[in-house]
Amino acid sequence: MTSQEIKSNILTTTVESAINWSRKNSLWPMPFGTACCGIEMMAALAARTDIARFGAEAIRFSPRQSDLLLVAGRITIKMMPVLTRIYEQMPEPKWVISMGACASSGGVFDTYSVIQGVDQFIPVDVYVPGCPPRPEGVLDGLMKLQDLVERERLSDYSVSTPV
Repeated sequence: MTSQEIKSNILTTTVESAINWSRKNSLWPMPFGTACCGIEMMAALAARTDIARFGAEAIRFSPRQSDLLLVAGRITIKMMPVLTRIYEQMPEPKWVISMGACASSGGVFDTYSVIQGVDQFIPVDVYVPGCPPRPEGVLDGLMKLQDLVERERLSDYSVSTPV
């Protein structure tokens, strides 16, 4: 093997970079869509925008098999315990995208029964604006989340030892 062949076949990186690269390119979303944002979320999964190009095509309907919670649409007070339970059942590391004005801030539904932002109950990593956001907006939010995942540190998920 020549030195040129050796140079073109060797890759140097850190374990953390390799893990983050694989995590950002293999997100397993759990959809939680209501109303018109749910329809736009389905359009983002379809062939025209094809979210699979970004490594997020494996839609899971079990929180235990997901690492990305995609909240779309208005969330009522009666639905919030279900959404919180779904979030708690997801394994670490996990991320949340709030899609649309209603999920992010209640939108035009400023009533007693609609949650005025899911971030009051679960942590949100990326907000996708719009009413409803277009599928391209969902892809933009997914790419922003991939940037966040790429910069994470493994030490953020270390297990603490009991005292």
